[in-house]
Amino acid sequence: MAILSTQCRDMLNSLSWYMSARKTALRAALSFRTQLSVNDQVDMRIHYSGYFINMLAATELFRETTAIQSNQFYENLCSRLTFDGFSDGKANYAYIRELRNAIVHRGLDITAAAHIVGDFPMILAPPNVSNQSRTKKYDTFGRYLLDVIMKCEAVIGPAMLETLDAIGVFEATPDIEATLAEYTETISQSDFMPEHIRSMALNVEIKPEWFLEMHQSSMEKLRTMLTPFEA
Repeated sequence: MAILSTQCRDMLNSLSWYMSARKTALRAALSFRTQLSVNDQVDMRIHYSGYFINMLAATELFRETTAIQSNQFYENLCSRLTFDGFSDGKANYAYIRELRNAIVHRGLDITAAAHIVGDFPMILAPPNVSNQSRTKKYDTFGRYLLDVIMKCEAVIGPAMLETLDAIGVFEATPDIEATLAEYTETISQSDFMPEHIRSMALNVEIKPEWFLEMHQSSMEKLRTMLTPFEA
């Protein structure tokens, strides 16, 4: 992959956002301590939910992007998503996917039960979740939600990073001509930019190295976002 298409670039930017948002959600979720107010309980539920929503959004974005060999990624992911006593990686992936679906589509409260360790609420993972038609049920691969999360952290981001490295994404250069054309079109068609500002923007001499520096910075950020969260 010598030249990175704008479509692949946009996908990588979205991936970086989802993976960044999942870290932010988890950081916030782990900050809560007892005694929890009513607002604390609501916020904690939102943040733990946000972790799974963003992690699964990133994973499914990855699987849907044919330019990054999504089928190989899924098989690689499931082969890694196996743990002592929980050897079916596809079932484990289905659990976190259906957990996310239950949160988003059925309002599941994943923080409904907890043990208190010191002053830290150890949320109990839902023991099983069903698909929407309730024809299949998937069991958790960790007693506590944090156990499930840490297992996901150890596997999902590194599997993504390995796939991107294997196809040379981080060595690829952006399509400068297409990026410049996109910039010009965006400025020209802007409905909110004052005319004198638009004229100035269109007359700025754009240097290719600017795009290269921006791209390098975004790729460095993506690498960081794909690393496991250290709780």
